[in-house]
Amino acid sequence: MMNQRSIRNVTLLSMCQAFGQTQMVLIFSVSSIIGATIAPDAGWATVPITCQFIAMTSSTVPAALLMKKIGRAGGFISFLVIGCVGAGLIIYALFVQSFFLFCVGSALFGTSAGANQQFRFAAVDAADDSFKARAVSLVLAGGVFAGLVGPTLSSIGYDIIQPILYGGVFVIILVMQGLMVVLLLFTDIPPPTEQELSGPTRPMREIAAQPTFIVALMSAMIGYGVMNFVMLSTPIFMHLHPTHPFGQLDINNVIMWHVLGMFAPGFFTGWLIKKYGDLNIILAGAVISVVCLAVNFSGDSLMHLRIGMALVGLGWNFMFTAGTTLLLSTYTSAEKAKVQGINDLFVFGTVAVCSLAAGVVYQKLGFFAVNMASAPLLVAVVIAVFWLRSRLAVAPA
Repeated sequence: MMNQRSIRNVTLLSMCQAFGQTQMVLIFSVSSIIGATIAPDAGWATVPITCQFIAMTSSTVPAALLMKKIGRAGGFISFLVIGCVGAGLIIYALFVQSFFLFCVGSALFGTSAGANQQFRFAAVDAADDSFKARAVSLVLAGGVFAGLVGPTLSSIGYDIIQPILYGGVFVIILVMQGLMVVLLLFTDIPPPTEQELSGPTRPMREIAAQPTFIVALMSAMIGYGVMNFVMLSTPIFMHLHPTHPFGQLDINNVIMWHVLGMFAPGFFTGWLIKKYGDLNIILAGAVISVVCLAVNFSGDSLMHLRIGMALVGLGWNFMFTAGTTLLLSTYTSAEKAKVQGINDLFVFGTVAVCSLAAGVVYQKLGFFAVNMASAPLLVAVVIAVFWLRSRLAVAPA
């Protein structure tokens, strides 16, 4: 069991995660549509979200290293300030209908979102050894709030600032970032120990050569990449459907089911990992994601889209959470910041590539090509899990 300070910290971090993921839901539900509206070419619709993910990727290592020096709370708050500047710039970009400024604002917001990915690692710092897997999954479960509230806030923010369509969405984001700063001021996460600050470290190439590291990274990279690839193309598919275009409320509803699929399992994923092991949960996540692709191939009704998006969210939850907990066994405390930052660098680098590819592949080849392209990546995860199992089976006791 965790002590009271750990429980409070994990609760506060879960609330921060809830607000952070709600912002991502708001961005995801409107960004590609805004892009398709004001971009010079419809094929550029996902360029702003790609800029966001590139910035997320670029900020992961600096965020981890800054937190190692000044602590978790100070690091998070520093990057939230940059995110607030980005959200404000986006509102101005929408007012003047500038695609370029929208991309710049998205990138600035992305730096904040990149630092926010460290909430799950901050929960590990706050938890006892026996509770680390559940701490990670419980912080991720904060995203349930995003699934329940995000689509409603998106609908409210759509036109509350006239004549700036979608401007209200980013005002809501600014308010949430302010609330996150307040919550972080009340956290009490242990500062870096002397061992973390000055202990011996191995070269990154030696750490990355571990089979366990390779599979942990693959699970998180592909789980997040495939989820993002399918998720970003779905609102465009619904908005531009050739025979029966869906309205914004239907799009928001599908996003809600997707986000619930992503985060509701967080209440029990940690227990499943502890009971069945990281590798079994990664394998289950890959199989569930394949089932999502099958659902998307079978039809394009609102129900098909809800089920497909919920399943790819669940697959992400299993692969990303178990990939994170598997990663914990690959580094020492002194190597923690470096490995966590580089892990997220590769994960969100993959997400950035997938976000750009989603718009291009959808525009050139269609929605079902997006799903088809995801299948080989998931098969690669399945193969990697069995490869690691075989390596562990023959390892000396």
